[in-house]
Amino acid sequence: MNLLSSLAAALIVGMTAPSPVEAASCEVAMKNDPAAWLGALSQRWSHEAYPPVEVRPVALERAEKALAYTYPGSYRSAVLTIGLPRPTVELWDAIDDRSDLPHLGDFLTPDEAVEATRDWRPLGYPDDLAPFATDSSGNLLSFRMKDRSDAVYIWDHDLGTVEQVAPSFAALLEAYCRLPESAG
Repeated sequence: MNLLSSLAAALIVGMTAPSPVEAASCEVAMKNDPAAWLGALSQRWSHEAYPPVEVRPVALERAEKALAYTYPGSYRSAVLTIGLPRPTVELWDAIDDRSDLPHLGDFLTPDEAVEATRDWRPLGYPDDLAPFATDSSGNLLSFRMKDRSDAVYIWDHDLGTVEQVAPSFAALLEAYCRLPESAG
């Protein structure tokens, strides 16, 4: 199953028997608002003792200048409003049980995005990608710099491949939010 069909499967499977937290989170996010989906993801898949990491506009602007790229408005507004969630392994368990979505590891701070780009470019990270998160294997979830859309791609550092994960940042967040609880 490819990642786009997995995204569709996660949306369909996730719509059945939502948990109370999921239902409350997803009701708010139904507007296709990336900030609402990011907040729902944080509420659903992060531990309450570890709130999202604040992103300051000046830090994001500094990273954008270093990358010579302006992140999509959907991403910018979401992380400036909500911050960067810190998902727990419960999300990975749900992915393992129901989906082949990437194991969302960490959302990168603006400084980490610049550092990851600088470190990975000499090792094959494509020049037209800008990272915003990692998966559990250290692969980079990214936006294409040449696109003006907010489609999400993953760069696999072992294979050197780039694959589209979601048609938009909101769709990616929605897919993670709607995953059912792990069976294990």
